[in-house]
This record gives sequence, C-alpha cells and structure tokens, in this order.
Amino acid sequence: MIVTVTLNPAVDKVARLDAIREYEINRLSKVESDAGGKGINVSRTIKALHSVSIATGFLGGSGGNFIDCLLQREEIESHMIQIIGNTRNNLKIVDADNRMTEFNEEGPFILQSEQDELFDYLRGCLDGECILILSGSMPKGMSRSTYRRLIEMAKENGSVVILDTTYRHLADSIEAKPAIVKASPDELRQLYHIDHELSEAELIQCGKRMIEDYDLQMGITLVHQQCAYVFTASNVFKTEFPDVDVKTSVGAGDAFVAGFAVGMEQNADIHEVIQLASGCYTAAMLSKNAHPTDIHTIKEWAGRAEIIELK
Repeated sequence: MIVTVTLNPAVDKVARLDAIREYEINRLSKVESDAGGKGINVSRTIKALHSVSIATGFLGGSGGNFIDCLLQREEIESHMIQIIGNTRNNLKIVDADNRMTEFNEEGPFILQSEQDELFDYLRGCLDGECILILSGSMPKGMSRSTYRRLIEMAKENGSVVILDTTYRHLADSIEAKPAIVKASPDELRQLYHIDHELSEAELIQCGKRMIEDYDLQMGITLVHQQCAYVFTASNVFKTEFPDVDVKTSVGAGDAFVAGFAVGMEQNADIHEVIQLASGCYTAAMLSKNAHPTDIHTIKEWAGRAEIIELK
C-alpha cells in the first residue's frame, strides 16, 4: 500500500490575462480550478498507473470540499482530516506570452487536535507493506519536526519512507534517515553549503555524500526538464528526458515520485523503476495540468528511457 501525505494542499486557479493594468479592473478569462498539493499529485499519477494509494492530509472549508469531491470523482481513496480552517487558494496568472505569475496564500493554522488525529490514523495503517510519501510544505501551527516524527513513526512500523520537501524542512527531517530523499540541485547545494551552481561532477559528489552521511537507501535529483539522477550506496544512474513540447512542468517531479513508488511496490529492478518514473515525468510534461492519465502513454515513454550507469 502507498500512503501519500499532503499537509498543505491548495485549490489551484489558473487564469488568462493579456497584461496586468495597475489601479484598474482586470478581468480574468479561462479560469480553471484544480486540486493542488504534491502528495495529491502523486496519488493522481498512481491512479493513472492503475495502482492504489491512500491520500491523507488536511482539508477545510469550501476549498477542502472541492478537493474532496475531486478525489471522489477520480476514485482516489483518501482519508483527509477535516479542519476548522480553510484550505488555501493559489492563483496563477498566465499572460499573452505564456509567462506565469503566481499569488499563493498561506496555509491554514492546524490545531494540535487535528494534527493528533492524522498521526493516530497513520499510526494505525502503516506497516511493513507500506510506502509512505511525505511531500511538500507545512501549514501554520505545525512544528518543523513534524516530518521527522512521521519518518520515525513509519520506520518503527517497518514502512519505507520517501521524502520530497523544500530545504527548510529537508534539513530538519533528513536526520531521521528516510529510505529515499528527492532533493533538487539547489537543495543539495544548500545542504552542503555550496555557494555556486553545481557542475555535474559536483552534483554527483553531493548525491553520493547525502547517501553516505544520512544512511539512505536511495537519493533522487531531477534537473529541470533535462535529466534525473538516482543515487544508491554503490551506483549512480542517469536518465535524460526527451525533448518534447512541454505543456507544463509543474507537478512533473511528483509524477516521477509516483512512478518510482509504484515501481518499488511492484518489486521491479532499479532500471525498470527509473524507466517507469521517467515515463511518468515525460507524460506529465505533455499534459496541460501535469497529471498523466493514460497508462499507455506513460509506458510508451518509459520504454524509450535509457538508463546510464555512471562510475
């Protein structure tokens, strides 16, 4: 079983506006709403792969109701904790040149009783057959040690943990030694206090060092729309993403994580796991909302993925 955790989901609204006119009324067109949140994105790609996950996290207010209805409509199993606060809204404005400007709300304040309810649920469902995916940021009211505590609890129950979060939370959580960490080049750079952009050799060195320093099973680094590196204790694997007509790259990393988790769940070898994850990434970039829905498209791109083993 795969369990995804989204502590700070959002309703993402995307609207078109040729140009912002200051101090005037701006009329938005083609406004579309969708569920946002990294763990929810992961669960949606897992569904596309004809696998099953349980999406967990916090929902509240009309935005929470919208996301809950969407999960039900897409037949994604979920156990969301209903909160007193309101799920946030994120507004993305796309101009005539397809440039995007984002206006993101802060998350709601999560009461201690609401946090305890989520912990109690996870404590009851995590076991040695589970993959727990912790994704994204945290809302107000939650300690920076929250991910660390969830990792420790999952490991006590024998679950495999995949961590994918920003550096702010990564630095506090990686000490708990999750099985797999997805870290961007910038996050690796911050983790090791490097003040310049990493070369490929430096990126590989940092990835290997992260595995060794924190006793991880694997590390994942995605270079935006270019390639992916997967680090293990003894190997480094690289796959380059194809040059495609990208509709959006937002959420493509979550699709990669979903494919990776499903490949692990199916006990595939590491090459097949990376191929499936790469297929999900490419299919996500070809989708206007970064949610691949066609398993045949995913498998087609997975079959084209070439894995290079670096020394």
